[in-house]
Amino acid sequence: MSKNTSKVINLGCRLNYFESEVIENILSEKNLKNKIVINTCAVTNQAVQKSLREIRRAARKFPDHEIIVTGCASQVENDTFKNLEYVSRIIDNKHKTKSTSYEQNFNKPSKNDYEFPALPKFSKNRTRSTLQVQQGCNHRCTFCIIPFGRGDAVSLPTEEILQRVDNIIAQGYKEITLTGVDITSYGEDLMGKPKIGSVLKRLFKTNKLIKRLRLSSIDPAEIDDDLLEILKSEEKLMPHLHFSLQSGDNLILKRMKRRHNREKIIELCQVLKQVRPQFTFGADLIVGFPTETDDNFNNSLDLIEQCNFTNVHFFPFSPKTGTPASKMPQVSRKKVFERIEKARSFFKKLLKERMKKKVGKSASILYESDNKSYTDDFFKVKVIQKEIYKELVGEIIQVKIIGIKDDYLIAEV
Repeated sequence: MSKNTSKVINLGCRLNYFESEVIENILSEKNLKNKIVINTCAVTNQAVQKSLREIRRAARKFPDHEIIVTGCASQVENDTFKNLEYVSRIIDNKHKTKSTSYEQNFNKPSKNDYEFPALPKFSKNRTRSTLQVQQGCNHRCTFCIIPFGRGDAVSLPTEEILQRVDNIIAQGYKEITLTGVDITSYGEDLMGKPKIGSVLKRLFKTNKLIKRLRLSSIDPAEIDDDLLEILKSEEKLMPHLHFSLQSGDNLILKRMKRRHNREKIIELCQVLKQVRPQFTFGADLIVGFPTETDDNFNNSLDLIEQCNFTNVHFFPFSPKTGTPASKMPQVSRKKVFERIEKARSFFKKLLKERMKKKVGKSASILYESDNKSYTDDFFKVKVIQKEIYKELVGEIIQVKIIGIKDDYLIAEV
């Protein structure tokens, strides 16, 4: 990186990734130089520590640049970050996608003034677009600090979603991912309280140019009839759902103040696969939640197997100060990390078996690069013919799966 350029370092979730793209656009369009913006994450204590390490690394590597920090970690642990001598300013999470935030000094947090950022400019290096439709969360799960970093739920008005999808398609994108902190709570703050299912129905009815649409992580407790119906019937809605599950044990789910149970998850997966057999599922799972026993933990592994999950993110429980779970009887850190290793090993074997079933079959992919693309049911793919890269990037193509390497399917056109 040259001396006068600026850079954004992203940590955390898909929404953070989208916001980092917006920040990059702001720095470029306003020709703001010598700035390093670090978009932090607070989902676990490990994520906070990683954010701090990235700040220190940036300060060492770019001593002549201004270090600007934003994101959930700096929001919920503001004192920790503002006392770092090499941090020039912290930008409030609600303001980080406003262009004026990077032209002025520290801005105080304020409530109820969140503005959805404009869409990032079209990039020839990007083949998928992310559209933020929701921000914040009204629920208070006992382990979670994110509502304190993101605030209460707000939704992008439906008409604005329709217009932004039109703009994304006009720019040439073949796939769109709708994202937010809790997208299945969409509409609670809007007149008429439209749900995400009804928005999707209207979107597919009025826009016939959509090629592929995905949903980011969803709360299974909030899947209503409209959403279930369109998941069953709309083939342009990709056959993969990622659940913010957190545990496969009902007692632990209750102590987390989650609003679903394992039986609902099993039933939902069965219902969708009966109608669309190609459907796959993923989940976020917390390992070592307070009071978790071996039996509780094994119920999570059992649910992974019963539901044929093909994508699982395992998080070691992190007690976040101020949350109810931080005051509950804790599982030893040694036990937590033993279970994490066991869970990852267990899932790796299951995933390998599921990937083997793909070999010899054709698949539809959005071709992003020879290094990584995704099937419609969200398996990672590497295409072996590198010479075709330039002419196919951004196109939806059919490939044949010919093998497996690590956690990738190997394909040829």
